[in-house]
Amino acid sequence: MAEARDRLGRMLLDAKMITEEQLKMAMDFQKSVGGKLAAIIVKLGFVEDMALTNFIAKKQGFRVVDLEELVVPENLVKRLPRRLIEMHHVLPIHYKDGVLTIATSDPYDYESIEELQLAVDAKIEIQVAARSQILKCINQLFFQEAASAPPKEKSKEELLKDLEPAPKPHSEKVARFLLQEALISLLIEKGVITEEELVRKARALDAGGEKEKT
Repeated sequence: MAEARDRLGRMLLDAKMITEEQLKMAMDFQKSVGGKLAAIIVKLGFVEDMALTNFIAKKQGFRVVDLEELVVPENLVKRLPRRLIEMHHVLPIHYKDGVLTIATSDPYDYESIEELQLAVDAKIEIQVAARSQILKCINQLFFQEAASAPPKEKSKEELLKDLEPAPKPHSEKVARFLLQEALISLLIEKGVITEEELVRKARALDAGGEKEKT
């Protein structure tokens, strides 16, 4: 898997989509806090999400799927364990003749794809989608389902509880990983923190964790 990450970094360098300094910063960030290299490169603003998606798809010979134009049936989503969908940021988008098509933004994550293959009784086919679209779909499928559910008849206890002061309203439920990514992007965009400061802080936290282990 490390070799695949190095390969992606080299390809981006050769295509002059990132610099040596940017790649080193992204890899340092990955070493400190974890995550996928492609996602970190986008998160730090080095390459736009869709540009990276198209680049990876072209290099690997995969088809790019636009999830904005796709409706994923609920029964199809159930073919993959929710835990794996959220952990690996993938989405099942099609099933036919024993072949389950998966949308991912990182076809270089071979370990994740292997784990998905072991979890389903079907052959897996890969297509590439923008990571932002995949995360948005996951959020809509699992974290906003309560908002779209039809109202049910309330019990006496629930009716009494309605008379209590209501908590501050939330417009919708949002996945935790989306909030984290939005916060990092907003801090950089507003100039509160630079990319270098963010990586330096991640390194410091990582070093602190290593000291605690020893």
